[in-house]
Amino acid sequence: MVKVFTIKEGVPCRIYGFERSQLARQDIFEEIGIEHRLVVTNFDEFVPNFVETLESLGFKNFYHVILEKSNIARDKPCVDGKFVETLENVAAVEYTKEGFVGLVFYKDGIIECYTSQLLYKYAPKEHKFILYGKEGVVLEGDVSENYHQYHVRKTDEILSQWQLVSEYLAENSTTNDKFIIDMINEYPLQLRKFFQNTRRELFAYTHYDILAPFMKFVLQGWCKNIVASPILEERLGSDRVRFLPPVYAEEVKDKTYTKVKDWCIVGNMTIIKKCELAIEAFRRTPESTITIYGSLPEGYKKDNLPENVRFAGFVKEVPYEKHEGYISCSLSECFANAAVEASSKGLVCLLSNVDLAHSYYASICENTKTFNSFEELVILLKKYQEEGEYPSSTFANEYTRQKAVDAYMEVLKVK
Repeated sequence: MVKVFTIKEGVPCRIYGFERSQLARQDIFEEIGIEHRLVVTNFDEFVPNFVETLESLGFKNFYHVILEKSNIARDKPCVDGKFVETLENVAAVEYTKEGFVGLVFYKDGIIECYTSQLLYKYAPKEHKFILYGKEGVVLEGDVSENYHQYHVRKTDEILSQWQLVSEYLAENSTTNDKFIIDMINEYPLQLRKFFQNTRRELFAYTHYDILAPFMKFVLQGWCKNIVASPILEERLGSDRVRFLPPVYAEEVKDKTYTKVKDWCIVGNMTIIKKCELAIEAFRRTPESTITIYGSLPEGYKKDNLPENVRFAGFVKEVPYEKHEGYISCSLSECFANAAVEASSKGLVCLLSNVDLAHSYYASICENTKTFNSFEELVILLKKYQEEGEYPSSTFANEYTRQKAVDAYMEVLKVK
């Protein structure tokens, strides 16, 4: 029976971007009847308990190639909060969902994580990571570089995080299985050698516009390439890349509004997202409101936002239904997960006029408007305040669940 593995860097702690796509992928393969497993390679962010965190986000089948070298990694957390009182120089504590000790942060920067006992210790000043098991130290890591090196005590080997991935896949997969990795900036030699030498089929999933010079991403010539835009497949050719939708719509609601004054914007607001344009545009349109789901752009804090700009932070499910419109000011969008989700929920979408996703959505849906400048955005927001008839954007019809299932089956040839 064919299995599909998604290789992921870092434990996800919220569902924005790649994680949303990986959950959609999990659901697609569940419907097809194919086992899907998330293989986590390192720890970009620290969480009180990686099992609880992944399960709370909706992931069902996963394996952490570093942490699960320990025989206590999946022990249920049970360290009582009173234990912290015995420790010195504690700066902060994060607890698991049942109130047990998860993470302990010390004043000198050291971080400890507990399950049934101490699972690992991270010392940033020394660039050192120590993993513990029931019998003591399991491995010690040098985390000074982007990709980490680990001394495995049992075998006395020095292995990189990618060698640990390769070791796990060699033991738990076959050449008939499929493997997907979601855009990393650099493909390490150990990973490349494993797939070439074992004749396993890796699909590199590129979520950005690889044709945009400022993105600085290239196609991989040694594996198969998936892109998050049908336009990229059209321009580059289906012999070089294939398109798979990162997310899908269960249904697409069709609504009409007499005014559109309640807006939302969604995402991790990096410099590419240009969320500050939306904030300043609503400073100029006080009769309308916008809610920001995700993070704030650099230089903005919750207490210095205009009164009509609300900050909701990261939420597990964005309540699109509470709003009438969705805005994106991005400098670049390859697929635009949030825009597709907003369209499926019956919102009017107002998008920056950028190549690939936004311009394509506007070309197939006359209800979707785009803007080229800050001034155009303000003019459109004021126009939507006027009495009229504003049908919702319906471009999400291009990405229904069944279409996504069919695409995965065709591109990966899993059935």
